[in-house]
Amino acid sequence: MRSYNFANFGQSFNQMLPDKFAYLSLSFLYVAVWLIIYWKNPWKSGMIKVGAVGGLMGVLAEVWYFRDYWRPPTLFGEGVVGIEDYIIGFALFGVGGYIHSSFTKRQINYTKQTPAKNKDFFYLFLIGCGSLTLFSMVLGIHSGYVTFLTFFLLSVYIWIQRPDLISLSIISAFATLGISFLIYYLNFNFLFPHFWDKYGMLELPVLGFRIFNIPLSEMLWHFSWAMLCSMFRSYRNGVYYK
Repeated sequence: MRSYNFANFGQSFNQMLPDKFAYLSLSFLYVAVWLIIYWKNPWKSGMIKVGAVGGLMGVLAEVWYFRDYWRPPTLFGEGVVGIEDYIIGFALFGVGGYIHSSFTKRQINYTKQTPAKNKDFFYLFLIGCGSLTLFSMVLGIHSGYVTFLTFFLLSVYIWIQRPDLISLSIISAFATLGISFLIYYLNFNFLFPHFWDKYGMLELPVLGFRIFNIPLSEMLWHFSWAMLCSMFRSYRNGVYYK
């Protein structure tokens, strides 16, 4: 009797899928997680609105990342902005921003609320975009380093003002990290194991180190993003939990 293992299955399956579906399959895996979080989340309309904005940010982000981070194949071509960017942006804003409210028992403390920080939140957005533009595009520092440090430092800034959000932020970061690791393991080991060799530009210290064929830079990105994104709603709206 002939036996098969997961590696053989992944190799055979990969031969049936063109590379142009690699980014799309990654996006749909995150959508699957988004649907689970949406089902459990009590603020469904807010999650959809945040995702709609997140999709636009997913498209905008490639202004920085196509330069030195990766040039993934999409349905429209290699290194070309595609529907995949919007889908994954939509999903990641929902996953990182609402995973804590879907899977923890913490409830809003309606007896304690501070004024909304819409202006401060907008400034943080400008600082984030400005940091990526200045340090990556002008000074030539790899966007992988700049993104992680920008997300981390913006998180620290919010922590200083809202120390009550630190635990929420850290829990969300580790939960998203675990989910991302599983998604990347499936997509880039079984379906498209050659993806990062062909389309990544991460042959740098730390960024290029791989765990189970997953670039460490990608795990740092998702960890720091969820750490920051999970605090957006509470920080902007002055919401506290109990």
